[in-house]
Amino acid sequence: MRPIGLYLHIPFCRRKCLYCDFCSFPGRTGDYHRYLEALKQELRQRWNPQWQVATIYIGGGTPTVLPPSALAGLLRVIKTVARVEPQAEVTVEANPGTVDGPGLARLRAAGVNRLSLGAQSGADRFLKVLGRIHTTADVENTVALARRAGFANINLDLIYGLPGETLDDWRQTLRWAIALAPDHLSCYGLQVEPGTPLQAMVRAGRVRLPTDDEVSAMFMANVRILPAAGYEQYEIANFARRPRAGEAADGDYRCRHNLIYWRYQDYLGLGLAAASTVAGRRWVNLSSLEAYLSAVAAGTVPTATVETLTPRQAMAEMLMLGFRLTTGPDPDDFARRWGVPLDQVLGERVQPLLSGGFLQKAAGTYRLTPRGMLLSNQVLANLLAPLL
Repeated sequence: MRPIGLYLHIPFCRRKCLYCDFCSFPGRTGDYHRYLEALKQELRQRWNPQWQVATIYIGGGTPTVLPPSALAGLLRVIKTVARVEPQAEVTVEANPGTVDGPGLARLRAAGVNRLSLGAQSGADRFLKVLGRIHTTADVENTVALARRAGFANINLDLIYGLPGETLDDWRQTLRWAIALAPDHLSCYGLQVEPGTPLQAMVRAGRVRLPTDDEVSAMFMANVRILPAAGYEQYEIANFARRPRAGEAADGDYRCRHNLIYWRYQDYLGLGLAAASTVAGRRWVNLSSLEAYLSAVAAGTVPTATVETLTPRQAMAEMLMLGFRLTTGPDPDDFARRWGVPLDQVLGERVQPLLSGGFLQKAAGTYRLTPRGMLLSNQVLANLLAPLL
């Protein structure tokens, strides 16, 4: 059996955030049932009996705008159609303004064992700037309700570099998040995406973004404050809680689903605009809701684009993703897949990056230093130029 990660996209939300360019739609409650039935049908169409699901990730949008019973029903169908590992990680993304105690208990009973909350900031004024529908009090309440419902693995998503945010503001958000004792923290720098209301606000001068130096200082706060509080950085933006005394020695709160992406392993994406990469072949689903529903109803797979990667493209992608990890790309896995040592592919280009303090060499591989992480796009473009 070949292990695979399974992603399911729920494109609905209560209200579109001002920075969001994801494939998502506010409202449209009348489409919920049709979409879920199409999602289940796409699973049946695409499923290969040689696969075994190692992780399930239900993202969006905001999956928890759906009734908990609908999400539980979706998980039942997955377990009926697909072979799911007994200890599979099952994550559902949630907005703190869309869940309550009974709903969380229903999700936990349905087999969801990891909850990812879009907290975003520890200050209500910044949540308003982002157009979020929740408050910091909602986050605090939701974490408490999730613990009571039996969730032992909770992630908080946070965003730094917000309009008007200072380094002290961000440090306060980190302290606030740590006090909630989540098991995982994802800390992303704000991206102002084309066509979003936030971009229009920035261009019109209605909000001021922090400078590059200020954002860099916020990133460095992550790598100093979070490890000191017991969170180990394992990827540029992701920190997992180290097991406490008395917990199982094999306790690991790293996101296993995202590790599938970063280790360049196979994953299947279902739903609107979802991407898949399986055995060097990549495809992306249709992003029009009506086109997606019509394609599935007609018995055809709702594919928008398909690409078969060349070995050079696949090598470059594996390295770009692997360098996001604090351990760097796995040299043994790389050599096994491509029949060539990692050092031979990277060549002499590593030397100036090592001497410049952007890379470190350890355990037969290379990894980005904090300085290298700050400039990861430029560092990797330099390092991987011959493959791109």
